[in-house]
This record gives sequence, C-alpha cells and structure tokens, in this order.
Amino acid sequence: MTFRQPLCLAAAIMASTVAGCMAVSVVLAPTPVTLATGTPGGVYHPVGNAICRMFNLAGKDQARPCVAVSSDGSVANIRRIESGKSTFGLSQTDVAYAAFHGEGPFAAAGPDPKLRMLIALYPEAFTVVARADTGIRDFQDLRGKRVGIGKSGAGYTFTREVILGAYGWTILDFGHVLELDPTEQEQALCGNKVDGVFFAAGHPNGLTQGVTTGCRARLVRVAGKPIDRLLATHSYYIASVIPGGMYAGNPDDVPTIGTQAVLVASSDQPDELAYAVVKAVFENFTDFRRLHPALSPLEIRDMVPSGAVLPIHPGALNYYREAGLVH
Repeated sequence: MTFRQPLCLAAAIMASTVAGCMAVSVVLAPTPVTLATGTPGGVYHPVGNAICRMFNLAGKDQARPCVAVSSDGSVANIRRIESGKSTFGLSQTDVAYAAFHGEGPFAAAGPDPKLRMLIALYPEAFTVVARADTGIRDFQDLRGKRVGIGKSGAGYTFTREVILGAYGWTILDFGHVLELDPTEQEQALCGNKVDGVFFAAGHPNGLTQGVTTGCRARLVRVAGKPIDRLLATHSYYIASVIPGGMYAGNPDDVPTIGTQAVLVASSDQPDELAYAVVKAVFENFTDFRRLHPALSPLEIRDMVPSGAVLPIHPGALNYYREAGLVH
C-alpha cells in the first residue's frame, strides 16, 4: 500500500504534464500560410503546391509553413484573399484586373485597391476542345451546339463571357449548356453528352491530354476579327498558340486568346512574407520549373510583374530590386 500510492501519484502527475504539453503545443501551433489554387486535375493545384514546396524548403526555420488549398479557381481565390481566408492565391490576369477595378463578378463588391501581384507565371490559353465527329473547327462553329462550361468561381467563366461578348453572343446562343468541373468535362465530352468544352489552362495539361487520347477530340481555333478587337482593347489578354503535336491527333498549331497566371495577395500581407515567397521561387528556379510541365518554358525575367494589371506588392518589389531585376 505504501508503495502503490506514490506510484499512482507519480503517474497522475506525469499524465497531467503530458496533457499540458500537448495542450500548449496545440495552442502554439503556427497558423500556416495558405495559398488558394484550383481543383485537383487542373494546373493551378500542382503549381500552387510547387510554390509552397519552394517556400517550405527555403525556409526550414520559418515559423509558418505554406499549405496549398483547393478551390474553384481565380474568382474564388481572390474572394478568399479579400476575406482573409487565404494568404496568397493564383489568378488569371483578367480576373485580377476585374477585382482591382470592381468589374464583372466583382461589380457588387466594388474595387479592391489592396490587391497586389507578386509573381507572373505561365500563359493560360482559353482552350476549346470538340469531338472530332462534330466537324467543329472554329469557335463560331459552336453556335447552337451542346457545350460544357466551367463552374462559377473558375476564372475562365469570366473570360468566356468576355469572348462571347466579342462575338455578340450570350450563353443562350448554345443549344445546351452543362456547368462542369474539369473531370466532369472530360467524361461529358467522351461520353457524347456535349459537343465541346471550354477551359483555360497552361499547356500541356491533363484534361486536354485525356480528351485527345481518350476520345480523339480536336482543339478548336479561337481567332479572327472579334478576337483581334479584344486583344487591341484589353492589355491583359494575349495572343496564344497551342503548339501542334503537343496532343494526339492535333498536328497543327491552334491559335487562341490567353491570359497569364499570376500570384496575388493583399497589400495587408507583410512585406517580409511577400519577399520570402518570391525569393524562395526565384532562388530555387531550376527546381521550381521541374515541378510541372507548364512551368518548364519559364524564364526568370518573364516572371517579374510589369505592374500594368496590378501594382506589385512592396515586399516582392524589394526582392526584384535587390536581385537587379527591376530598377
């Protein structure tokens, strides 16, 4: 009896100490840096993970790890940044411009003068793919056809509306419309539920590879006078070409219109944090390019934002000046 009581007391003290340590560790666990990306299967998701990987490897002693989170895409990402739910986010340039100026899907919320750009990434082509048996070769051939479009929150739904406006169309000019995520788009096209699908992405990407090999789909031209006028009046759009031979059954270059994927944040984010994420990517650039095929053509100077679409975050600008990339 005399030995059991001290043992029980010691056990109780040890248990309470361990529990106390666990409670303290939970309380003191650092809030991660979050980067809003896109849906799994798209390009934003692995690219966001690549940025976080560079940040985490470069800053092993950093108190806050970077975590990439899935989302519905550009529009949703900017809304997450504005609400404080995400530290950083990936966006198309046209969507970022619309948010900054309070246009399009951001008209009700009004302009966001705090939105800032950190890194310019790869070009994103507005991509239209159609079943080979439909005879659709040009965007105008889609009028009256069954189409699969992206879900609201994806940036290319905004781009699609701009392009439709350039042609003088609305969504009612299609015969039937299905709102689909990338996986559903592939299934719908190959299952003959739609004649064509729209999305914006860097190339190569899994969705285009899936439909061109799985059901012999053909890339569709998005070019001509309506697109020329759009390019002439909107600085955040660029002429884009999907290279011939990149995908099975598509030997020729396919012209289209595109934007650029960019990393954005609020000006409320500390300069030191913005500096750290830019430095991590640029000083591990060779490794970064290897993490996804859409990143492999990148050159360092092309990744420095111009400031034409959004102001550059001061922390990012500090790094670019220090590295001699801007003056």
